[in-house]
Amino acid sequence: MTLTIIDSTETFSTWLNREYIDEELQKELAKASILLTPFEDLRDNTPPVFPIGTESLIDYFKKNLPSEISIDICIGEDDYLEFAFYNNYKRLGKFVILSVTIPIFITVFSSYVYDNFIKEDESKPPIITVDNSTTITNKTTVINNPPIKKVIDSKSPSEITQKKFLQPTHIKFTVTVVDSTGTSKEIDYEGPANEVGTALNALKEYEGK
Repeated sequence: MTLTIIDSTETFSTWLNREYIDEELQKELAKASILLTPFEDLRDNTPPVFPIGTESLIDYFKKNLPSEISIDICIGEDDYLEFAFYNNYKRLGKFVILSVTIPIFITVFSSYVYDNFIKEDESKPPIITVDNSTTITNKTTVINNPPIKKVIDSKSPSEITQKKFLQPTHIKFTVTVVDSTGTSKEIDYEGPANEVGTALNALKEYEGK
């Protein structure tokens, strides 16, 4: 698990003034208390992109946020693009939030992580048995996994099993908190989904500032 907290220069204003945000969209985004922001300059000549699954994340928040708190995505509808990040963890995106929204953000985000990742992990057995069974003909053993042959003593076991521990789903996300003075802190988390509380507890330090 990796948790990093640093000062940031990003605010709602810096995102609303990106060159790809037109004036009409600026007015809409200015109403939001939580923004989902894109990954910029991911590769040469790549426009701003979002992780696959961003739309379902936005929908989840909209269904669970109280009416006085709104979330929006920092891109025009025609410019929205998703990108498949092929890593060993699930990218959940980059958020910019007002400090006053921290309590409800923690509640909704932790529920999203539980419903989409932790619950599935908990439904799986912690240990699985890998079938490495063998077939013996005289002194030649064919091992099913991997398909190799080797000579063994005829008294050796005719079956080999291996136990494998399943790893929990790993997630990665960034939350930039903007307080009432316009000061920002960036909190980056990468680690097991079931340890997300560590990152969310770090957010509480900036609650209501």
